[in-house]
Amino acid sequence: MQKQRRQPKPVRLLQISDTHCYSDDNSRLEWSEPELYPNQSLIRLLAHLKKRAEDFDALVVSGDLVQEESAAAYRRVGEILQDFPLPVYTLPGNHDIPELLRTELVMACEQVSDQFHARFEDWHCLFLNTHAAGRPEGHMTPEQFFELEVQLDQIEPDEYAMLFMHHHPVPIGSPWMDRMGLQQADEFWLLLAKYPQVKAVSFGHVHSEFNQHYQLSEGRVVHTFSTPATCVQVKHIDEQLRFDHFSPAWRELSLFANGQLETRVHYLVD
Repeated sequence: MQKQRRQPKPVRLLQISDTHCYSDDNSRLEWSEPELYPNQSLIRLLAHLKKRAEDFDALVVSGDLVQEESAAAYRRVGEILQDFPLPVYTLPGNHDIPELLRTELVMACEQVSDQFHARFEDWHCLFLNTHAAGRPEGHMTPEQFFELEVQLDQIEPDEYAMLFMHHHPVPIGSPWMDRMGLQQADEFWLLLAKYPQVKAVSFGHVHSEFNQHYQLSEGRVVHTFSTPATCVQVKHIDEQLRFDHFSPAWRELSLFANGQLETRVHYLVD
């Protein structure tokens, strides 16, 4: 009998987003009703994920780490993350200040990174910066598109890429949130159409779950999905902000050696 070849173990990632933290754990999220304390939600969620961390390779935090845009808030996030037992990859959202994220969190916390590119086996994870100072919507400059193209050019045809970003590059069907997506979405997808290695794009920002296959002009599809917030989730049914629930969320991803992936959102319920 022919011995079956053992399949390589998939790369497994955790993703959280929109932590909206403060320097004080007892500060409430100023636009939430009823009261919600985002630091406490993050602490609870990470305590839960630590119990399962040995099954995963890294944690991705996809933007809006803070609500209070201060050095002290980033230092507190660093204290919360400092004993998490996995490498942590961060990228900025519209509420972040990238310079403070780097100086007060990344440089102060050994396992936290803001690097653009991380490789896991044959999978390349690219962490995009769509932050624009003082703007809620997402932006990428010509220089950022060039950098992304340079990175994608270096990925071999038999390897795979997954992109993480804060702002959504596809409409999610929200009358108000879709105005705050990536403003250069057309240029973004024109660039990605050149690279069949790109299998998926994951984002935060929308405080809800979204999952869709985006079809490119030549018929190829890219899996796009959002990771809901660690704090408040919202509805996208009309022009007004409406809360859905306050259960912290995380996403689990399995990236397989054949270029396929599986992913699912979970909620931490009391």
